[in-house]
Amino acid sequence: MTTFKPGSLMLAPMVELSHRPLRELVAGFGGCDRYYSEMTSAAGYLAGSPFDEWFLDPQPCPEQTVMQLYSPDAQRMALATERLVRERLAQGVAVGGVEANFGCSAPQIERIGGGVKWMKDPEGAAQMIRGMRKAAPDTVLSAKMRLGYEESLEALKNFCTGLVEAGADYLVLHPRLSSEKFRRTGRWAYVRELAATMSVPVIGNGDIRDFKAYNAAMHDYAPGGIMIGREAVRRPWVFALIRGQQENPDFTLQVNLEDTGLRMLSLIRTMLPANFHLSRSRRFFFYYCDNLKFGHHIRYAIQNAPDLDAVKALFRGYFVEAPSERIKNDS
Repeated sequence: MTTFKPGSLMLAPMVELSHRPLRELVAGFGGCDRYYSEMTSAAGYLAGSPFDEWFLDPQPCPEQTVMQLYSPDAQRMALATERLVRERLAQGVAVGGVEANFGCSAPQIERIGGGVKWMKDPEGAAQMIRGMRKAAPDTVLSAKMRLGYEESLEALKNFCTGLVEAGADYLVLHPRLSSEKFRRTGRWAYVRELAATMSVPVIGNGDIRDFKAYNAAMHDYAPGGIMIGREAVRRPWVFALIRGQQENPDFTLQVNLEDTGLRMLSLIRTMLPANFHLSRSRRFFFYYCDNLKFGHHIRYAIQNAPDLDAVKALFRGYFVEAPSERIKNDS
């Protein structure tokens, strides 16, 4: 049932980052093979959360966009999956996929029994996927996870085998423990082991920032594809750069950093509710400013800006002071 090709590039689900404006920005540079929404509460969606209109916006490429849900119980996950697919079909909007989050280690999610907490309950996690499959028999289903709470290849394989037998079409592994966040390099050997033993594609997520790392990961660990998160916020053109360098190792991409940042602000203003404007722009520029020589200064100023207009003024003002930084030839 999977619809992506081997070696596919995917935009990761990221809280306050994987929204429609970022997908629009990535698509403007040529796009990737599969996009994700940010993680959304199944319970909140069923209860009519006022912001799910934006959390679950599948544009601009609904047929390639996965809606990622989390829940502390399997029943609400199945109900949310059924409702989401039914509503999209009634609207004539393609459903690119639905994913269960078994990897989020944020304390507030783990505390209520969601995210990585499910990795302590393999049978319960499999039951969740089984319910989602019954609720949406013709929809691509996937699951994203970490290594769990301790290193155990046997436990990881057992967990993943249960998900596949329950109906998951592919798996995504971020190979870090629940407690590690981004403090160490991911253990990609676990991606290799799963990819070699599972009957469905296994996607690797974490630490891929350029073509060299992408190529090495595909060669050394043989995943079904690669998922990129924060690097795609720093450089929304990274997917285009990797694809270009697959064809020509000397490929470079010329990017207008000012225009790209201003386009993101425009997209945030027009495609997200006012409540989101400041938080989403701050999150984006926290990473995007890494492209600038004095990015730490403008990053700090933006994090303390009072509104979107102030963010725009600060960002434009940077290039008045440093016009030579407008154009980046990225390789």
